[in-house]
Amino acid sequence: MRQGHRSFWQTPHLSLFLLAALSAIMMPSIWLVPHGIGPEPVAWHLHELMFGMGGAAIGGYVLTALRSWTQQEPVAPRITVAMCTLWILARLSFAWMEQLPFVVLATGTQAYLAALAALLSWKIITLHIWPKAWLVPVVAGLIMSDLLYLARIGGFGVASAGAMEVVLTFALLICLVGGRAVPAFTRSWLERQSSPRFVYDSSVLSVLSAVALVCGGLLTVVDRLDAAGYCLMLSGALLLARMIGWQTWSACRYPALFLLHLAWIWLPTGLLLVGLAIIRPEWMPLPAAIHALTMGAMGTMILAIMARSVMARRGDMIVLDKRVALAFVLVWLSALFRVLAPFAPSGLPDPTRAVAILWMMGWSLFLWSYLVGLSHSVPRPILSARLSRRVQGRG
Repeated sequence: MRQGHRSFWQTPHLSLFLLAALSAIMMPSIWLVPHGIGPEPVAWHLHELMFGMGGAAIGGYVLTALRSWTQQEPVAPRITVAMCTLWILARLSFAWMEQLPFVVLATGTQAYLAALAALLSWKIITLHIWPKAWLVPVVAGLIMSDLLYLARIGGFGVASAGAMEVVLTFALLICLVGGRAVPAFTRSWLERQSSPRFVYDSSVLSVLSAVALVCGGLLTVVDRLDAAGYCLMLSGALLLARMIGWQTWSACRYPALFLLHLAWIWLPTGLLLVGLAIIRPEWMPLPAAIHALTMGAMGTMILAIMARSVMARRGDMIVLDKRVALAFVLVWLSALFRVLAPFAPSGLPDPTRAVAILWMMGWSLFLWSYLVGLSHSVPRPILSARLSRRVQGRG
């Protein structure tokens, strides 16, 4: 294996983040083809946004962060190759779901996440990194929510909202991962600037917001939708209150960091809107509210974190590339326009295609910048609030 190939597979985020970006570009294409061509659009669109783009991003993040968590060498290249292969298998399995028995479909679509959960569990147990143990049940929750969703769209009569559990499980993941990353990155930056301002992140609000979100998700499973709506709105309000101490306005002076704050704001907003849509559907259509969590929270947070792995460094600062900045703006606006679409004046053309094109343009710009970034050396640690002043190679 040549050195360049070995370096590419040595760092898991390089391949998995690439797959996430490609999936993000392809996912809305279902709305641009004539009706009746290709898979059922709503089911394919949601599933591939969650488990195509989202699944690859999660794998890239976890497998790359393992190096920092364990203080060991990165995962072996063969593991990265195997994970990418399983991810592709999952995409093909879902595309052919109508031709596959449910057992085969479930095995093919869940092998990637199951392998990720198994590898993570093994590392946690053997290396005693217990503070990261919460990731395992979250990944397991993704597997269970996906199985429920597959069973529902497969006509197995599961009494479940299906799609809602999938979306809320990913929202919980953003709450837990993003809720640690955003204040940590902000605190690290302010300390390097010797700023008198400090980041305050309430652990009480953190726990209560996550508990309210979990309760909202569980209540949707048992069809207690009104109670679920109130729990989700409570979670969103607590997350907004938690953000008050994060020095968001100060972060405006550091654009690469400010992207994370702009991405985070979609999570509490989305939870408030979804809760409102459940309780008062005449005020807010549920599909539009869900897009605040999917296109908004997921799309922008994944892009903001993935961009950090390839953006250039100047000393201990990350320099925001203009292409990445424009890509983020396009993706952020596509989410906003999709949420506001039901409130557009009557008589206007269906905005779905325009939103899809805007999203695809944003992710295409990001992919261009990402591919350029692959030719540069990658600083260590890659996905940490701590920035190494010594730039190391990818190997």
